[in-house]
This record gives sequence, structure tokens and C-alpha cells, in this order.
Amino acid sequence: MADVILFFGTNADTMIATKTLKDAGVTAKMIPKPANVSTTSNLCLSIDSGVESQAKTALAGAGVALGGVVK
Repeated sequence: MADVILFFGTNADTMIATKTLKDAGVTAKMIPKPANVSTTSNLCLSIDSGVESQAKTALAGAGVALGGVVK
């Protein structure tokens, strides 16, 4: 399946999201921010599109603000 890129407002939020997703059993790879993504953070997370819903649920449950999604 294709990758989905999750981005956040800050690098700290990206790191918190990484831990949150790991604890929820979602594999996420930290990557540099793509040029077409507008955020102050220079890091994003890449996940498999098949777990996008699970990832969003885990992040919302932990109170981690998702800045957006690029597919």
C-alpha cells in the first residue's frame, strides 16, 4: 500500500506522535518534511495507508494535534 505522510506543528509534536503511534502498534518512520508541506516542523511521519485510521484515532486519544495529512 502507499505511504501517507502525517505532519505536525513542531518537531516535539512529531516526536511525541512517534511514541504514541509505537505504543498503539502503528509503525511510523520519521522523515524530513517534503517541500510541498507547509509547517514549522522540519520532520514528518510516514505510515502505511492501511493504518491511517488507527493512527488518527491513537493521536486523537493522546491529545496530539495532527497538522495534516499528505497522500
